[in-house]
Amino acid sequence: MKILAAVLLLFALTACGFQPLYGTHSGRKAVAPQLAQVRVGIIPNASGQQLRNLLLDRLPAPAANQNYQLAVEMVEGKIGIAIARDATVTRQQLRTTVRASLLDQRTNKIVWKQEIFTTSGYNVLASQFSTLIGEEDARTRNLTDLSERLVNMMALYFERGETGEARENVTAAPLLPSAVSVLSAEP
Repeated sequence: MKILAAVLLLFALTACGFQPLYGTHSGRKAVAPQLAQVRVGIIPNASGQQLRNLLLDRLPAPAANQNYQLAVEMVEGKIGIAIARDATVTRQQLRTTVRASLLDQRTNKIVWKQEIFTTSGYNVLASQFSTLIGEEDARTRNLTDLSERLVNMMALYFERGETGEARENVTAAPLLPSAVSVLSAEP
């Protein structure tokens, strides 16, 4: 009975238009060779380097000719979202915003732009060490999410075979400043 249900589910998925993004299938091209042509530029600061490394881990092995350059700007901001009665912050939200653009080095034109953000929260505890570990964990979650989303968005761009002028898709509010008011300052 379970096997029959699995087979029916498989047929239902193919009937609804589900198609794998990274595989080859009839009438569609694979995106892995094009993703291998993407060179990830240097991203400033430690968080930027962590994001760059996550992107490199998710992209296929670099091709001999890397025809695309991925430029990434990243801004982090934190804000207190839970305030105790004594006006101390007990929970912070870390927001990481990324602006990415893909430059086709053959034509020297930006062919894809994207702005995305993600947020994670962490508790502000009496122990500064515990708070620091919580903040680093939130930062790692944000960067992991952003790297996965950027690679998936580039894969969709290549899979759709879009060409021409830069297609900009903005899914975020304006970038936050690095330090957000007094709430982000240490006690």
